[in-house]
Amino acid sequence: MHRLFIAALIAALAACSPPVDTTQGQDIPEPPMTAAHLADLIAADGASHTVAVLTGPAAPNGLDPVFAGIATGDPGWLAVAPLLRPEVDGVYADGLADALSRALPINPEGVLTALNASGGASERTCEATDDPTVIAAVEGVADPALRTVKVECLGYLRAG
Repeated sequence: MHRLFIAALIAALAACSPPVDTTQGQDIPEPPMTAAHLADLIAADGASHTVAVLTGPAAPNGLDPVFAGIATGDPGWLAVAPLLRPEVDGVYADGLADALSRALPINPEGVLTALNASGGASERTCEATDDPTVIAAVEGVADPALRTVKVECLGYLRAG
C-alpha cells in the first residue's frame, strides 16, 4: 500500500510540473509578415520608425516580405503602400515602385488609389510597356477620384 501511495504521488507531481522546452537551442521561424501586422506597427510606432526597424540589422529580410505582399495586389498590402512611400529611398523606393508595378495589372484601382494617396503616379511604377493587358487594366479604372493619377499612369505606360 505504501508503494502504491508513493507511485501515485510521483505521478501527480509529474503531471503538475512545467512542460519541458523542446525547442531550446533551435531556431524558431518567425511568422510571416502580414499587411495587418505591418499596419499595426505603423499605427503604433509610425512609418518612419517601422521602416528603420525593418531595414535595420535585426531584420535580415528587410522590406522584401512587404514588397512581395504589395506585389500580390492584395488590398491590405496596397493600403500600407502610401504610408511607406514617403519613408523609403534608394533601393527601397525602387523595390516599392517595382512591387506596385507588378500589382498594377492585378489590382489597377488599388494601385492607383495607393499612388493617389502618396503623391501620384511615377515613371517607375507605371513603367512604359507594350503589354496591352496592363494598359487595358488601367484604362478600365472608372473611379472619378482616380482620374488624374490614371491619366498620369497611362502617359507613362504609353511612353514606350
